[in-house]
Amino acid sequence: MTSSTSTNEIELKRFGVSVPADLLKRFDEIVIERGYVGRSEAIRDAMRAFIAQCEWESQQEGRLAALNIVYEHKPRLMAELIRAQHRSRAHVISTVHVHLTHSHCFEALTIRGDRKDIENLANTISGLSGIKYVRLFVFSLPDDEDHERHHRH
Repeated sequence: MTSSTSTNEIELKRFGVSVPADLLKRFDEIVIERGYVGRSEAIRDAMRAFIAQCEWESQQEGRLAALNIVYEHKPRLMAELIRAQHRSRAHVISTVHVHLTHSHCFEALTIRGDRKDIENLANTISGLSGIKYVRLFVFSLPDDEDHERHHRH
């Protein structure tokens, strides 16, 4: 449900968001710590940061990437992660899996492929239920093409 409120220059939209209670509690603590007037301005800042990060990521060139993932330790989700990697046109050249807690895992993927294919894999993974955090770092190396010619596996 959304509604609009118009101010002098900016049209504001209201919307409802469902979040876990512990996430909202921590968010409210940060709102107070940072001196925000209320949640709305903090949410706007978070949205701006999210948009800026996504735009920055989409402008990065490169055929290599590191994808860091924190997720709930559930067999179904782990199977979905593996399936997404195997179905991807990007090539996952290594993974590191760490059990952070009894209920959460960290996984770092090293990926090679076309920029769009890397992004598609990251977007697929970030959309899975149970994924807590995803951060993509795309890069290229000066000898990228030379490596491709000499190290085919």
